[in-house]
Amino acid sequence: MNEIRHSEPAAFNPPRFNDEIDLIDLAIALWRRKWVVIVVMVFITALTALYAFGRGEVAVPTSYASIYNLPKVSVDSGDEKPVIAPSAVMELSQRVFVPQALARDREANAEKDAEKLEVDLEQPKGTALIVVETEANQAQAERVNALHQSIMGRIEKLVESEVDDLRVRLDQRVEMLQTRLANAESLADSLAQTEGDLADISSEIAEVKTDLLLAELQKASLSTGRLVELGQQREMEKGLSSALMLALGVTLGLFAGLFAALMVGFVSAARERLHETESLED
Repeated sequence: MNEIRHSEPAAFNPPRFNDEIDLIDLAIALWRRKWVVIVVMVFITALTALYAFGRGEVAVPTSYASIYNLPKVSVDSGDEKPVIAPSAVMELSQRVFVPQALARDREANAEKDAEKLEVDLEQPKGTALIVVETEANQAQAERVNALHQSIMGRIEKLVESEVDDLRVRLDQRVEMLQTRLANAESLADSLAQTEGDLADISSEIAEVKTDLLLAELQKASLSTGRLVELGQQREMEKGLSSALMLALGVTLGLFAGLFAALMVGFVSAARERLHETESLED
């Protein structure tokens, strides 16, 4: 009786891959294709040089700021507060002053087909400052200066009006308190002659003198608004220089050339492997 022997399947040997990269072989492969690296690097460097040195003078945008310091007046606590609330100035500027100034700017520059300017308003917290800022290039400096001057002129007129009104009210208050003090002192003299009670009138005289002193201090502390800056140029954002752009182009060209050489080597190796496979099959 013949024994049937089952053939055992051949053991499967997984392919072995060598993950290590031989740097010497890589360097030799790149050296063999050095002209690919050189051609790609020279091409990219030439394009970068044409752009860097052929772009001419670039108008770099910068920021122009104007600052107005609102006037202050002392209060009963001894502190100072703005004569007019900064929030009120901001609101009126946003609604009226800035739109009107921009409209006049567009009318004045309509024939030149000039770029439209934008104005940003800011009121730093805890201060009495109004900041007007515009982004533009150096060629537009005079235009920005005229725009800011128009806005600041409207703010200054508004502030001067508020200061004049407050000064009139303080003058009237001082005059009223002086009249009240004179009447109280006259009454005190009359009571002294008739041996009347001076307690109430003395208290009133002291109170009037205190109010009069505070009113005079407020009047003396009243200041006017002040234009701190007009169209002050802020630090410019410098772009890339031509020399730096050229250096970056050389670096980019070198890496692009190395990558191109590796890709050429990879394609060449793949073709050789394909030809070997086809030869074995034949």
